[in-house]
Amino acid sequence: MNLDVALVRHGQLYAVLPGLIEYLKKSEKWSRGRASVDDIIAFLYSKRMFLLLIHDVETLQPYGYVIAETTQYPQSKILTVQYCAIEPHTYTFIIEKMTTALDVAAKSLDCQGIEFNGRPGWDKLMKRFGYNAKSVIYEKYFGDDNGTGQLS
Repeated sequence: MNLDVALVRHGQLYAVLPGLIEYLKKSEKWSRGRASVDDIIAFLYSKRMFLLLIHDVETLQPYGYVIAETTQYPQSKILTVQYCAIEPHTYTFIIEKMTTALDVAAKSLDCQGIEFNGRPGWDKLMKRFGYNAKSVIYEKYFGDDNGTGQLS
């Protein structure tokens, strides 16, 4: 497996998105009602967000994606990762290329940094790339079967 990360140009979305539907469904599930697959696709086509495709260089098979946008705060502009879905157990093969691609994207967009929300398990992995955990977002949802907010 030889994975790489590539920015998908707006005019190429139609060719790549069909192969990412299962990953998009995962992002929809983890958004917990905040965004549907259709919403995420609309963000891409409207150019509000952009897509970094994780794929095998030889077979062109998709292995996931990172979807990000810029967030303009009063005093700075930040690249915000909104959605990320990657084939299980492939992070170790792609994390360095993925973080480099995000750095390049952020700098080319004149962003002062990168932010994303993630589970606490990301902390050890991301410290290697200069990220520091400042907070973790905890959520509570009503109506879950087990009351923990965990997806089944």
